[in-house]
Amino acid sequence: MDTLIRIFRSRKMALSDPPDRSPALPHMDPPMIPAMVYSSPSPLQLLPAEIIYEIFSFLRPLDLVNLSSTSRLLRAHALNDTHWAKFVRENVPHQPELHYYPAQSWRHLYTSLHPYWFLTKSKIWFSDKAHTGSFMVGTIVLARYDARRGCIEAYRLVAKHGTHTFESWDWKPEVIIHTFNPKVDLYLDDPLVKINMGLHEHKKAVEEVMMDTGASRGIKAMISLCHGIPPAYQDSSMSLWPPTIIPAKERVRNVSQSLFRGDEHKPKSLAEVSDYCFRLRQWVEFGGLGAPLGAHVGEDVATFGTLLEESYTPTKERPWQGIWVGDYSGHGCEFLLVIQRDVDWTIGPPKSSFSWPDWETFYEAKRQAGAPRRVAPGEDGSCIGRVEAIKLTGDPNVPRGEYTWIAEDIGPDGLLRIADEQMFQGARVVRSLGHSAARGFRSGKRSVGLRYAIGVTLK
Repeated sequence: MDTLIRIFRSRKMALSDPPDRSPALPHMDPPMIPAMVYSSPSPLQLLPAEIIYEIFSFLRPLDLVNLSSTSRLLRAHALNDTHWAKFVRENVPHQPELHYYPAQSWRHLYTSLHPYWFLTKSKIWFSDKAHTGSFMVGTIVLARYDARRGCIEAYRLVAKHGTHTFESWDWKPEVIIHTFNPKVDLYLDDPLVKINMGLHEHKKAVEEVMMDTGASRGIKAMISLCHGIPPAYQDSSMSLWPPTIIPAKERVRNVSQSLFRGDEHKPKSLAEVSDYCFRLRQWVEFGGLGAPLGAHVGEDVATFGTLLEESYTPTKERPWQGIWVGDYSGHGCEFLLVIQRDVDWTIGPPKSSFSWPDWETFYEAKRQAGAPRRVAPGEDGSCIGRVEAIKLTGDPNVPRGEYTWIAEDIGPDGLLRIADEQMFQGARVVRSLGHSAARGFRSGKRSVGLRYAIGVTLK
């Protein structure tokens, strides 16, 4: 792109008017071009209009901004609304009937909500803190574009237990199987994030800005952008979000003594802005509505990261991947990220000092009691790899971002038997570990035990 602009500027051409230097995007001022006397047209401008359009279709918004500052002809091509419609639609998936209303054009819509389109593109976000500020619980939100009002919003995802049943397990009568029927919904009473058109009208795009959320409850909120920590600079001593056990394209710091007020935590330009993380600053402000000053208490900052779509999308080879709801008794429902990885994946984060137990010793008693070790080779189908369940929202014992259980190998080497009891008939029983800890995540330990492969029956 830079080469294209340099070539264009180096050519001398005849122009009847000076270049139009008004920016094509707010807060993205293109470089000023000194006045020059041109004698011959640029080869780029001599191309047919449809060829120029095709070239411009491969460029990104910032590239179009830069080119629009070079001449009136290229500015006219850069302002073609078809390009900007593509930018909006690629950030708002699964809305085929999308229109630029209430904006005046596709370009107007894109620039009015820039640079927050990454929120709707990634859709699913999870935080290192709950809405209440608890560092152990966390929050999961879904972002979407409201075409009726022309704004980007993110709402909390909540789950209710639903109905319960209690049944004794025939294979091990002392174990009570607790089933439930959760109801998952969005909490639409108040968005956690709300980006209105023109939010950055009088601010730089990388600045922290106030949002219109939580006013009825006296809660103020500001959203800020982040810059990622390059992998080469990441260290096991750093507190990063998303945690290292969750696949992510970028990670950012999520602990700061200054609550991320220092310049070192803020991107210096749009090129440094991460499309995979953001921060939310919240506090409670006491005082009457419209009061110029009020008590500012309980300020805290939550860091949000997104989930890679390939990590939660089930496939034929990885059918159990997804975002699941788990019933954690008195702690309520919690959201889990279930990932299927290759068997040779390193267990746990790099700083983990946990050593796995001797499987054969543990299960020898079970095999002697009549539980078959595995079925005949070939009956396993496509069951390969390991299955991990990671908490996206946690509780005071095992927090968000930690393993809740792991089935090290669901293939032939990890299979114990195929269940024949009525409750789980046909399901695979595999070796697994559960994670338990005292309140406050103290004395954490992983306990060995039997679990069914997420309650799914394989035929």
